[in-house]
Amino acid sequence: MKMAGRIFLLFLSVYVTVAIAGKAPPPTFTEKGKALAEKLCEKSEDKAFCVASLTSRPEAATATAPKLGVIALSIASSNASDTSFYIKAKLKQKNLEPALEDTLDDCSKNYLDAVAQLDDSLAALMQNSFIDVDIWLNTAISDGEACENALNDRAGNDAELARRNTNLLKLCKDALLINTILTP
Repeated sequence: MKMAGRIFLLFLSVYVTVAIAGKAPPPTFTEKGKALAEKLCEKSEDKAFCVASLTSRPEAATATAPKLGVIALSIASSNASDTSFYIKAKLKQKNLEPALEDTLDDCSKNYLDAVAQLDDSLAALMQNSFIDVDIWLNTAISDGEACENALNDRAGNDAELARRNTNLLKLCKDALLINTILTP
């Protein structure tokens, strides 16, 4: 009888803690791989892009929700790193228009920050520090938006950088969406 009472009290304390916190525990998913990616991407701004990016890696085929969160951040980080190298290569070109050079300079700084923040997000996710992931991802999104503003507000525009930047913003927002779903 004492054991049943302890189990009841344990259950009651967990229930009260969840009720007081005002948030239910994160959902559990029976799906894996593409089916899970489709479920996680339901509220994405671009569901097809979200699913395609999450399932682009071989390990996604059997991935659980936390693993897809890692994949999402890893893809965003790779995109930011690749774009940072792209910008550096463009800045090395001779005879750039001054407006384009200014835009590339600003975006280069933004992307250096975004790469660091995405790496910090990945490290935080590995520690199950979902709040830190949220903070770092939102900061990386702000960096992408600052580059987007520079691209839109100046005469110096680079179509390839604009495309890459749009993709970074989508990847970061999708990673943020998944982090929000995983947050207890």
